[in-house]
Amino acid sequence: MGPRRVRLPLAPAPDGDLRINEAFVSLQGEGRLAGVPSTFVRVAGCNLRCAWCDSPTSSWRPTGERVELDAIVRACAQGPRHVVLTGGEPLLFPGMLELARRLRADGHHVTFETAGTVAPDDLECDLVSISPKLSHATPDHPVWGPRHEARRWQPQVVRRLMQHPWQLKLVVRAHDPARLVEDVREATDMIEALGVADGERERVLLMPECVDPARLSSDYAALVPLCTEHGFSLGLRLHIAIFGHTPGT
Repeated sequence: MGPRRVRLPLAPAPDGDLRINEAFVSLQGEGRLAGVPSTFVRVAGCNLRCAWCDSPTSSWRPTGERVELDAIVRACAQGPRHVVLTGGEPLLFPGMLELARRLRADGHHVTFETAGTVAPDDLECDLVSISPKLSHATPDHPVWGPRHEARRWQPQVVRRLMQHPWQLKLVVRAHDPARLVEDVREATDMIEALGVADGERERVLLMPECVDPARLSSDYAALVPLCTEHGFSLGLRLHIAIFGHTPGT
């Protein structure tokens, strides 16, 4: 039997508040809450263009229907307490910030998943999951390559986001030993620039750049000695291991 996808019943509205790429109930696959039942609301639109983007229909080729905030709030009320607001880049959209406030007022735990390039003053959440992009994410594209590179790493913005409860997810090329060394060196430079204390390093997760469930185990194994050496946590990709690279999971 294939994975059971539970889509949120969101009726399109031509003048709706947000363009929603997908909304569904599943398990959180990444970060320190991996395995927790969660409702995911993915907005279409991003200011980066990662070469390995695993949700291109919210970035490179954005798709989705406009939906009213009221409809999203009602739908989330029928699902798990944990709600993940993701994208694309959800912090670009005032409607997502208002959605977070309304969901928290209703008793939901709200996680924002962000690349750490924008830090709104009115951000409210229970967890900000920040994934600054390493240099290997920059695409070989004449227009988007330079734009992405100029935006992808903004430590002053990340530090502002870290004023909220936080975790950092750093995507590395675990399948390639030489490139993995480069990526971990770059990741540790980022952590030092952010001033992460030794006692907080377990909130930094090294996560393999991998959408192939058959390769995940070996990628994880390659990261174990690096996590123990640097005090980082291993970043799981539980949804890939269970469902494969499948939208809506």
